[in-house]
Formats: sequence, structure tokens, C-alpha cells
Amino acid sequence: MTRHISFFLTTLLMLCAPTARAQAVDWKTIDDWRIAFYPGSQGCQAFRLYEENTAFFIGFDHTRKTGALDITILDRRWTAFKTDAEYRIRLQFGTQPAWTLDMDGVLLNGLPGLHILFGSTGPDADQFISQFRRERVMKWQHGETRLGRFPLNGSRKAFDELRRCQKHYDTTAKRPLRPVARTAGLGVEQAAAVD
Repeated sequence: MTRHISFFLTTLLMLCAPTARAQAVDWKTIDDWRIAFYPGSQGCQAFRLYEENTAFFIGFDHTRKTGALDITILDRRWTAFKTDAEYRIRLQFGTQPAWTLDMDGVLLNGLPGLHILFGSTGPDADQFISQFRRERVMKWQHGETRLGRFPLNGSRKAFDELRRCQKHYDTTAKRPLRPVARTAGLGVEQAAAVD
């Protein structure tokens, strides 16, 4: 029974990725990560469903000229997050300094969560991607509330495959560019580690 619920939730989440406007096109599965191309974001994303039914997406949004890194985390228990409200979130990879992310609340097919777009090139993006690929765990926190601690096993291989997926679609697809309404802020905080 649990397996059927997890399969259903996985399928549901794959179809309702935050920037998707049409059904995702599966690319490859790497360990616990599913990589797919999302026509609505004109980008590839890696998706992972954690045991506690937290869904995490990381990938690219190419609906604007410069492109963006697209990050979404969903959890049905996070009912305090409201659609279109902004939340200051701390995200820490391993023992690295925590990132401060100004994330938007989202509700996707009844699942609340958080979403952010930020530039996919430059020193901040390079550092963020490097930490995601290299570290073994990520910890999320909102104020004093711990949102979760999630393993990143397989993240290096998954992100490498995500880049291959994106390169394939960049070279084969004729993508019209559309503006993105808003890009949220991103910063590095040299504060104490997220517990």
C-alpha cells in the first residue's frame, strides 16, 4: 500500500513541477533522482521524493534570456506557507555557511512549499551548485523552525546528468524566450550553522 501511495505522489509531483505548463518529458533516473525536461520552464530538473514525503526539485528555467536556477521544496505538512507570500529561509549544505533565500510560498496540487529562481551563472550560482553536488546533506530552516534534514547521496551524478539533459534540449529545441515575472533574492549568510 505504501509503495502505491509513494508512486502516486511521485507521479503527481512530476506532473506539477512549479514551472511546468505541460507534461514533463522523462530523461533518466539516477539513483533516487528523476531527471526530466519541463516544457513550461524550458529546462531540465532533477526531482527527489524523500521518505517523509518531502519533494525537492532543482534545475533550470530558460524562459528568460539569462536563464535561472529553479529550486522548489514541497511538503504537505507545511501548511503555514501561503501562496505568493515571501519567506526568509536558511539552507545549509553540509557544514558550509548557510544560504539565506528569499523564497515564495507555493501551493501545487494541494501541496504547500517554497520556490525560488535566481541567476544560473556567476559566483553565487557556481558556489550553490558546487555545494549541492559535493555535500552529503542539506538542512532547511525557517526562523527557529527546522523544516528538515535531507541526504544528498547521488546529487553529483544527478546534477551532471541534469546538465547533459539541458545541453541536449538547448541544442535541439527552438526555445522562444519569455520574461519571468520576478526573481527572488539570494545571499550567503556567515552565521552559525543550521542545526
